[in-house]
Amino acid sequence: MDDKTIKNALSYALGADLHEAWRAPRKLEDGTFEPRIKKSKDEAWNASHGTDEVDIANCSFEQLPSNWQYENLEAARVAIEQVYDKTMNGEPIMPEELEQMAANIHEEWLKRNSWVYDPNYGDPKLAVSYEQLSKEEQAKDKAQVGPAQAKVQAYLNGLIDIESICEQYGIQSSSKKL
Repeated sequence: MDDKTIKNALSYALGADLHEAWRAPRKLEDGTFEPRIKKSKDEAWNASHGTDEVDIANCSFEQLPSNWQYENLEAARVAIEQVYDKTMNGEPIMPEELEQMAANIHEEWLKRNSWVYDPNYGDPKLAVSYEQLSKEEQAKDKAQVGPAQAKVQAYLNGLIDIESICEQYGIQSSSKKL
């Protein structure tokens, strides 16, 4: 299987993990999650659910409309891309490389989230370069590197079945049609 397909599958797996990590602190005693209602732009999802509102906290990654899967998936893609070659080659990520990877993750987030620059609805604390972020916000970007590296390492160790992920998410391999 080609690297592009492997990276894509690992990104879906990591995207699901990132969504679960976001949901975890919202978990209530009854096993549900503190609701977070958002609008869905996924017309097929809206038609099948009879609404354009989704409680993203009480949906697994797979249950989310595509527009709400997007951010987790794209964050995962960037993180996987940052660590893939070094991890596949068994090379450690040095502290200065971690900082650069985190900066790249933040820059890509800014590109996907232009709302952050909006003078009425944006967040000026986030609409800055990585170096200008608070240490807490920098830590959030750095925190994506470790799980991405762990996901690639799990694949290398034979703990992740890429073909199953491809089947689950409908990912087409350029080397083999699923």
